[in-house]
Amino acid sequence: MHYMQSAYALRILKRGRNKYNIHKMAEQKELILSLGSNYDQEKNIADAKSELLKTFGQTLMFSECKWTEPIGIKSDRFLNCLAFAHTSFSIDYINRALKHIESTCGNTRQARSRDIVKMDIDILKYGNAVLHEDDWKRNYIIELMKVCPF
Repeated sequence: MHYMQSAYALRILKRGRNKYNIHKMAEQKELILSLGSNYDQEKNIADAKSELLKTFGQTLMFSECKWTEPIGIKSDRFLNCLAFAHTSFSIDYINRALKHIESTCGNTRQARSRDIVKMDIDILKYGNAVLHEDDWKRNYIIELMKVCPF
């Protein structure tokens, strides 16, 4: 499977070789991500999608977006979607890349302390590992998973 992910990964590496250590594996793993924003939602979701495509390539697929009520905070509604990919990147690299994308979308600790979530990207599944188990029970995740390609 052809991915554009390596060109973007090399750009990240050039920014700080020690900061972003890419561990490429031969085996392709299924990856499911959850994206959410409660501030300038449509713009931030679009920006995150663009950055994810740079990282994982054009084979990355997205679900439709769904508006949801906030859980555990007082804020505007969230716009959420899921992303699906196959990747040979390590989970360590993926976590770093996702934090970089969240920062690119303007996510800061200060904003989070005011319940402003410009972008939150969580790994729901990586290979056989299921993460954020409580999220899998949320109605919007269940509904959006109906388009999961794997």
